[in-house]
Amino acid sequence: MTLLQRIANRSLDLLFLPPFSGFWRQRLKGKVLCLLYHRVDAPGRIPFLDRFGVPPITPADLREELRFLAGRGAVFLTFSDLRRGSFPAADEIGVIVCFDDGFHCNYTSGLGVLEWLQIRGVIFQSTAMVGADTLIWEHRLYWFGHEPGRCELLRQAAHRRLPASRPHRGDALVKHLRDAEPIAAVEALLQELVETSGCAERLSRHAAELYPDAAFLRAARAAHHEIASHGHHHYPRRGIDEQTFRTELIRSQEEIEAIVGRRPQAFSYPFNSHGPGDAEICAEHYRQVATVEARPILASTPFAEMPRCTWPGPFRNRLQRRRWLLTGHL
Repeated sequence: MTLLQRIANRSLDLLFLPPFSGFWRQRLKGKVLCLLYHRVDAPGRIPFLDRFGVPPITPADLREELRFLAGRGAVFLTFSDLRRGSFPAADEIGVIVCFDDGFHCNYTSGLGVLEWLQIRGVIFQSTAMVGADTLIWEHRLYWFGHEPGRCELLRQAAHRRLPASRPHRGDALVKHLRDAEPIAAVEALLQELVETSGCAERLSRHAAELYPDAAFLRAARAAHHEIASHGHHHYPRRGIDEQTFRTELIRSQEEIEAIVGRRPQAFSYPFNSHGPGDAEICAEHYRQVATVEARPILASTPFAEMPRCTWPGPFRNRLQRRRWLLTGHL
């Protein structure tokens, strides 16, 4: 983006001054804005996730955002409400609050904020994280890539095993391994590093700190939040074959049902990674499939294409926050 484009984009923030709020609320009436957060936590507490993952939102900021919407008459829903036919009236604004991945902090801090505001939310859980005794592949990759010494070990092993990774180093190597290599090859690479570097105990401690156990899912369900599927291992579709994708869909669904006693009916693609035909495969197991499209859900939106709006990270000013909350994007 050029400097002129950035200036023009920032000038749009002025359209979200309080006198224009009525216009933006009117545009949202009769629609559902699904807000997607990934981690409700203090920035800097988990540096390797902050560096490579989606930025965390603090509980205080999440509370402020949801109070802003509640103060403008938002009706808070879940995906299960939509499945039952509930939808905002023509003069109402609908909002769904959801969390991807299913970190421990989303059950404590995230749902804590929602319950304080008497809002029900949706957690799309990657089930391999539940009660895990080590980090899943993605977070293990971030952990190795964050500290210089470990990153050098990662570079050496990756360049030896995966020729296509050789042009890449540092953050670019982590991104390449996550986004461009077959996930089975990346998992084998990471397992080799764990075995040769003697870090298994440290990874286990991180897993205990970051991931929920089954009791958190049961408590959330008992509090009338919706537990949905985000796959089992959080594999991007581009890095796995169709059979593995099907296995991920089924295993996640079965494990959530075993924990909370109810089979999830909604699924979100890890990394929003999907291709032609994937919606049809998902429809064999789930009634709703959530994507990331930065636009509202309409009454006519197909259940196989439920768009969500990802929290964009810390804002430059309060007008940007209003812009995000009233449109779903910047």
